[in-house]
Amino acid sequence: MGSEDLAHARTRSASNPMEIAPSTAVAEPIGLLVERCTAGDEIAWRHLHRRYHSTAVGVLLRLGVRPQQLEDCVQDVFLDVFRYLPGFRGDADFKTWLYRICMSRARVARRRARLRACLDAVLPLGRTEAASPPLDESLASRRIADALAALTEAERAVFVLFELEGLPGKEIATILGCPEATVFRRLFHARQRFTAAVQAQGGFEP
Repeated sequence: MGSEDLAHARTRSASNPMEIAPSTAVAEPIGLLVERCTAGDEIAWRHLHRRYHSTAVGVLLRLGVRPQQLEDCVQDVFLDVFRYLPGFRGDADFKTWLYRICMSRARVARRRARLRACLDAVLPLGRTEAASPPLDESLASRRIADALAALTEAERAVFVLFELEGLPGKEIATILGCPEATVFRRLFHARQRFTAAVQAQGGFEP
């Protein structure tokens, strides 16, 4: 599927994200529907989206995708479906294949949410969404990498595992082989160094 097809797919996915599958789409065998999709049948693409949209929504929510991220995440899931469906050979159940795509996209969404929370925690006081432009995530990622480089190895380990990977202190202590109290002591100092390093770079605005 070409770039224009993907653009059309994104438009179709966004046009009515909570649309429920009609009975005519549900009745068609998935193997035939997949064949029609890979042959470029746009009606088949719409039927596939309608049939599995609610499944994707439910899986993503259960995997921890936040409601405010859900619409974008669902679009990304179906863009992946549209992009990779020609490679689907039916070796696995279609829903199993879809679940794997959802899991991958949910991991990205959860990490993005933790990154956003990390950014918000060190932004200058008084910044509001209304008063400031949206953060450039590419720029923010580069500056976060630079700020992480300012931490000691031990501080960086606990900061990444806790703030960016979302692991609890007890699990981090097990991974690093140290007391949980040590984890949070290092995290306290890591947050201070990280904030200072980000502010020294002038924050995350271009």
